[in-house]
Amino acid sequence: MAEPTLLQQAQTWDAVAPTYAEDIGQWRAYVDEAVRLVPVHANERVLDIATGPGTLAFVAAGAGARVTAVDFSPGMIDALRARAARERVTNIDAAVMDASELAFPDGSFDAVYCMFAFFVFPDRARVFREMHRVLLDGGRALIATWAPIDRRPMMKIGIDAMAEALPDFPRPTKGDLQDPEECIREMTAGGFKNVETRTVTASLRVTSPEHYADVIIRSGAPLAAMKKKIGDAAFAAVRGKFLEAIRTRIPEAGAELSAEAILTYGIK
Repeated sequence: MAEPTLLQQAQTWDAVAPTYAEDIGQWRAYVDEAVRLVPVHANERVLDIATGPGTLAFVAAGAGARVTAVDFSPGMIDALRARAARERVTNIDAAVMDASELAFPDGSFDAVYCMFAFFVFPDRARVFREMHRVLLDGGRALIATWAPIDRRPMMKIGIDAMAEALPDFPRPTKGDLQDPEECIREMTAGGFKNVETRTVTASLRVTSPEHYADVIIRSGAPLAAMKKKIGDAAFAAVRGKFLEAIRTRIPEAGAELSAEAILTYGIK
């Protein structure tokens, strides 16, 4: 089996867990569209796979569902539990778990969601099969994946700036489902029926190149992992080069940056 890539390692995501929700939570439009396409109902059992900071999990809990949120990153689960305690949300259970080996009996859930995590799964087909297995007959599933990078200036600017500023830093590989036909084909192969896709675009306003750099450093898992590895002092020089590269791409007055996603959904 191939060695896991940087983005397939739990410790990479642990490194951004304390601040990830602050920035990623601003992309709520994707979750809103997900629960519009696959609605959440009160008292249903909902599974949120690779929950991250729990953006979808908290929306589902707010609708009255009994939510189970899982992630392979202990840091993400700790952050989710802390938020649930602060906000006194009692209908979310959170656990550290591998998406390819879900520790639930067959037919445990009415709905299963996975938002923007398929690029970290070494075996996508296995995850689809696990999603299918833990659903009740007639249960619904939805995944969100990213469109090609040229349709995601929010991320492309950071990737290009990193390549310019840090040419020797390994580029994170990303094997996502970036084509609607491919999404339908793989979800159908996992056993799902009536599979469809929708695209949705959301945007984030950054007020300056510095603001963009801060967002990427706080929520960009590869940069956060590098910061943890080399220490704050060495990372200060890296940040300077990164910011310089960003300034050639984002005006001082800031910019509205978008990202297109693909939502794929079907039933068991």
